[in-house]
Amino acid sequence: MGKGMQGILRGLIQAGMYLAYRPKVVYKNQQAMEVMNGDAPVVFICNHMSHKDGALIASVLHKKQPYFLIAKDWYEKKQFEGFLRTYGSVPVDRTGMDTSWYDACRKLLEAGHSILIFPEGKTSKGEMNAFQPGFAVLAEKTGAKVVECAHIGSYHLFFGERKRILIGDSYTLECPKDMRKSAYAKQIAGQARERILHMKEILEAMKSGKLKFTGDKADKATPVSEAAATEEPQQ
Repeated sequence: MGKGMQGILRGLIQAGMYLAYRPKVVYKNQQAMEVMNGDAPVVFICNHMSHKDGALIASVLHKKQPYFLIAKDWYEKKQFEGFLRTYGSVPVDRTGMDTSWYDACRKLLEAGHSILIFPEGKTSKGEMNAFQPGFAVLAEKTGAKVVECAHIGSYHLFFGERKRILIGDSYTLECPKDMRKSAYAKQIAGQARERILHMKEILEAMKSGKLKFTGDKADKATPVSEAAATEEPQQ
């Protein structure tokens, strides 16, 4: 399939995801919007709630056209293989010590493409799983910016609850000289998890009406009461 046809099909899929699930997207601040409009490659990270997350979040991030990581067993299902290849995804073998995804993502970033990673490695229905540090290793190695995203809500076709998505801060990583890269990546992963947890709380507060916001930027949110105010996550 040619790149032109692939682009058309991807656009149709993105439009379908928007129409079906009606995502409500909020940017944490102006910086988040600027990164989305820029040309530099980005490593997006996000919490993982459903097997539909990859297609929906990638659709929300359509300006960057990110490739997203997905379990290899989905790739091996014939009914999904064509869709996954068209949409732009990287298979990951979760049963062994697979490093092919890292090499594939590194090459994509070096070629100017963006990547979407779910650091939990599997879906979580309640409390978020621990974040795996692979995204931090990848970003530190390539110099690509990391952008944190969070989403809440169930998937309801056409009617009912809408998905809510918050696109957060961006930052680059550089391992201190006196620290092992593996330890640094693990530390970054833990910190990122805490920030995304806080971003989910912001979305829940907006959903419940405890926070109101102007436009589409969360830093313009105004607490309905002082008790509902939440502190902005720090990098």
